Amino acid sequence: MNSINHLRISVTQRCNIKCFYCHHEGQEQISREMTPDEIYVRVKDMAQLGIEYVKITGGEPLLRVDIMDIIAKIRSLPEIKEISMTTNGFLLKELACNLKKAGLDRINVGCDALYSNELPKSMDIILPGIQQALLAGLRPIKVNMVVLKGLNDHEIPTMIQHASQVGFILQLIELIPNGNPSFDQYHLSLDNIEKDLEKRADKVMVRSLQGRKQFHLGNAIIEIVGPTQSGFCEACKKIRITSDGMIKPCLMRSDNLIPYTGIESIKKALKLKSPYHPA
Repeated sequence: MNSINHLRISVTQRCNIKCFYCHHEGQEQISREMTPDEIYVRVKDMAQLGIEYVKITGGEPLLRVDIMDIIAKIRSLPEIKEISMTTNGFLLKELACNLKKAGLDRINVGCDALYSNELPKSMDIILPGIQQALLAGLRPIKVNMVVLKGLNDHEIPTMIQHASQVGFILQLIELIPNGNPSFDQYHLSLDNIEKDLEKRADKVMVRSLQGRKQFHLGNAIIEIVGPTQSGFCEACKKIRITSDGMIKPCLMRSDNLIPYTGIESIKKALKLKSPYHPA
């Protein structure tokens, strides 16, 4: 496994919507959430071991009334080059400017459909938040579209058009088998979509993060995210912290959680990292 430089830190399991496919960052529902100071100490120790990029996740991080304090504390660490956040975008319009002032660099916004229907995260609801985030300087913005067979796969071309017009990067995310009984019904391999994008793209770039490809189609940029990608786990440079403060080496496993007790516990967790999806 590669050395780590990316930390995903969940700050809450609470959310204001319910997506049937949500993997909850690989943890069970819990009642306790770390304080801003507890988050700061963990990120500070992680930074000493090579972490440079921090992504704040949930649940929905913007439900934390102290989210600005959390971001500001992480921003105070000189080793951290970038702070990003995943959000469903429902509260983004009101908070985008303050997030930028607190020290957030960019955001990933979940959006699975063009209009409100059975999928709650839709473009008609979150577009004002995306536009306000762009104005605030939270760039680049990535829109995460979980591709669901028979529900939204037909909307991919139109979502690509929106990416070009609005100015966000579109991430097409393959549904992962997280124990949900609906997996077989809605799972769609993104292999054929990736091959089609490869043929049509004006330019193809490969990101260092897990060897992920970026397809440039005119003004649109599209990324494919999924375990069917070659080297998906072998190139992983991430480690996670759960919302109650445990160290989690892998999203897909919960049998190797390590209680945080300082830098040595982080080193122990790193030794437990191994590919979940073999190459």
